[in-house]
Amino acid sequence: MSDATPASTRPIVPAEWGLLDAEAQHEAFPDTFPIPTVGERQALRAGDMVKLVFVLDPPPASGPNAERMWVEVRSTLPDSAYEGWLTNRPKVITSLEPSAVVAFEARHVAGIALRKEDVTFDVKLRAVVSTRVREVPGPPGWAGFDTPLDATDSGWSITAGDEAEDFFGDGDGTGTEAMALGELVQRFPALVEVFQAGVGEWVYRPDHRRYVRLKNT
Repeated sequence: MSDATPASTRPIVPAEWGLLDAEAQHEAFPDTFPIPTVGERQALRAGDMVKLVFVLDPPPASGPNAERMWVEVRSTLPDSAYEGWLTNRPKVITSLEPSAVVAFEARHVAGIALRKEDVTFDVKLRAVVSTRVREVPGPPGWAGFDTPLDATDSGWSITAGDEAEDFFGDGDGTGTEAMALGELVQRFPALVEVFQAGVGEWVYRPDHRRYVRLKNT
């Protein structure tokens, strides 16, 4: 009997790319490559958004050889396996297109986006984040809330906490980038408490592994 499933809905068979084993990467670098727990990665359901790392194989002679992209879980399979739709437009792996169906396993999941029912804040709103946050290990050192500028702005600003006075240029946006709250808490779970509060100025206390709100803010 022939397979009547439309090609567009069948999982793509990797050719010049593969998926990073996030579980193995985390075991090798636990402090710099955090991932969701085994229980979370094995309990995905249709509609969940997961982050996978797509890797070119063989790697190119120059330039990036991988990119992190979001996949929406379409169906669950036996043995902690899944299928999902790619939601990003790749920049590095040009043979992939948005909506491509990707087969993956729990070990490949590098991140899981928060479900709307899990939090009281809008995970799609964006924060102004210091680019230095990507360069330092551990959670950002400071978070502060101010009146949102528009409907897409959360009002939150996030910094590493050790930026030089001239790091942000002349107020032209140099040294900052916009990041969704959902992506931030996926990378730094301790920020959930901060965003849930919705107000104030917070600093991260490594000894307590949590943020503390400054008084009179």
